[in-house]
Amino acid sequence: MKSIKVSELKVGTEFSKPLYLDKDSVFINAHTKILQTDIDRLNKFGFKEVLTLGELIDNKFNIQLDTNLGYANSEAEFKTIQLKTSYIQIQKYVPLFEEIFKESYPIVQSIYRKIADEKPIELNTIRDLAEKIVDHVKLNPHIAYCIISHEITGYYLYNQVLYSTFFANLIGQLADYSKPKLIELGMSSLLADIGMAKIPSVISEKNASLTEEEFKVIKKHPLFGYQILTKVMKLKNSLALISLQHHENFDGTGYPQKLSKKDIDETSRIFTVADTFSAFILDRPWRKATLPYEAMKSMISTNNHKYDLTYVRLFLNRIAMYPTGSWVELSDNRKAIVIEANNQKPLRPSIMIIKDQNSNKLREPIFVNLSDDEKFFITKAILRETL
Repeated sequence: MKSIKVSELKVGTEFSKPLYLDKDSVFINAHTKILQTDIDRLNKFGFKEVLTLGELIDNKFNIQLDTNLGYANSEAEFKTIQLKTSYIQIQKYVPLFEEIFKESYPIVQSIYRKIADEKPIELNTIRDLAEKIVDHVKLNPHIAYCIISHEITGYYLYNQVLYSTFFANLIGQLADYSKPKLIELGMSSLLADIGMAKIPSVISEKNASLTEEEFKVIKKHPLFGYQILTKVMKLKNSLALISLQHHENFDGTGYPQKLSKKDIDETSRIFTVADTFSAFILDRPWRKATLPYEAMKSMISTNNHKYDLTYVRLFLNRIAMYPTGSWVELSDNRKAIVIEANNQKPLRPSIMIIKDQNSNKLREPIFVNLSDDEKFFITKAILRETL
């Protein structure tokens, strides 16, 4: 193993192999971003170096930005400074989100594995995590950017649970839910797919299309989840309804009870919007993720009858057609990241241009509000690019 000085570790970077405190003690897993809290802990306990067999991986989003904003000599320069300031603010929230996501993932993993192994679960653990997510969503004005730009690692189900919980809480806050109600929404969201813990892995992790019989088994997980939450964990009915109803559709075409409209609990209608969008934009064993733009377009067009449009509109107004944090290609072939939505002109958001027409990284990003500059436009959403 080679040693790396703690003073040389940079927030946001990652290594191809784990970082060790000694030859037996893993401190940070491979392909996991280093957070400021990680560096602080090493310093707190007096570690001067860590060990690894891996190599430093260039951070895909290590965008060099001159933070010397200067003064505007024209309205155009003033708007550029505004956008650059917005992006600088966004970057202050990204590490906070990454930290809470990193802390939350093993908790969700533990909950679902304990259910699969029929071991007891501490309800306070779920409540504490739900409250932490509620507080973070409330305090993070750029939560949508943070979620969309997050790089996924690990098992799809646990990521799906967390994405859906964050998005459901965002919608709940937009619907003016009280904090106690948001915490219950968070708890219910974290437990929504608990029935999947009882689905055989040969089906839930199958990397091909399910047969009709296999899909029938999958469709049992809402009932399994409801039974686990009410019979085994002894939770009140209101905390178990999302697990039971999150695959019910507003038009009555869902399962397991074929409920429709207001017969579906309000929190379940909120969660269904969040869960569906999350499912679209995350990889599954049997298919690749859909681009956020395509996911949103599908939900407001071909599939809009499945959802309560009240909550789709709330979600769309905050997430946008081209969600912040997603990548787009312009009419002049340059590539950019969306950094601000435009509710008045949803197809012309504010962007940060990262690559030129030949896909070469720019030395300094270019900030543009497309509603003010009509020389070019977005031609398509694209996959996240490496830098």
